[in-house]
Amino acid sequence: MLAWGQVASQTRALQARQSRGRRLSAVLIDLVVFAVLATVVNDVYGVTQVTGGTLPNGQSGSFSYSTQTTIAWPLLILIWLAYYVVLEGLYGATIGKMLLGLCVVRLDGQPLRFASIVTRNVLRLVDALPAAYLIGGLAVLLSSGSQRIGDMFAGTAVIKRDDALESWATRHPPRGTNRVLSAVLVLAALFTIGFDYFGRPPLVLEGLYNEHQLMGVVSSYSLGPARWFPGHVSYPFTMYREAQACSGTLDMDWQWTGWELRGASYVCNS
Repeated sequence: MLAWGQVASQTRALQARQSRGRRLSAVLIDLVVFAVLATVVNDVYGVTQVTGGTLPNGQSGSFSYSTQTTIAWPLLILIWLAYYVVLEGLYGATIGKMLLGLCVVRLDGQPLRFASIVTRNVLRLVDALPAAYLIGGLAVLLSSGSQRIGDMFAGTAVIKRDDALESWATRHPPRGTNRVLSAVLVLAALFTIGFDYFGRPPLVLEGLYNEHQLMGVVSSYSLGPARWFPGHVSYPFTMYREAQACSGTLDMDWQWTGWELRGASYVCNS
């Protein structure tokens, strides 16, 4: 006779296999959701970096190079993991899983603990390798419980929420969580909008500096206190070009695409 734990595991494994198609669709939805989130974060808080090619060097000729505007990759990974940990820790499901009626459970039928959520999501760093969840996808197809690597270490599986009949089978948010989370999201959106206007100009200038487009080939520069006007900001600045020191004013205008450098006026020591 099979023990209760073995019966529960076999039942959950069958339910997980039946949910594979929905789970794939949920993964794709979550990737789209995070791609939109990452685009907003990178465009507002990121700095343009040169990723390849030849930069202008102050000489005549044609130059070609590629750039990417992004925040530091460790921060982007933390945001990626937080998306999964927070949502699955509160609701037992990400946005993709919620839309398709899925949730995370323990394969052995035990209550789903937050520690299991953290484990399965930290190991996404392995499952996502080498690209597009190849390792995780193969593990789901080949394992008896349809588990990716993170699931195996956490003892979890993904099934239809309608099959998670016990109240403790998956995660459920405390009362008032939706209101608190909504308030946090609204505050984050307002902060991002404010930062895009008041905090982004120095990041735009840093990107232009990285591209040698600020004031040509500059070895270093520093900004003074901003002077704000509606749709316009000016910065006193000092820059160094080889052995030459220059000082002046940088002017930026707000366009519908964001802040753009309008021009600069400066004088240099001879």
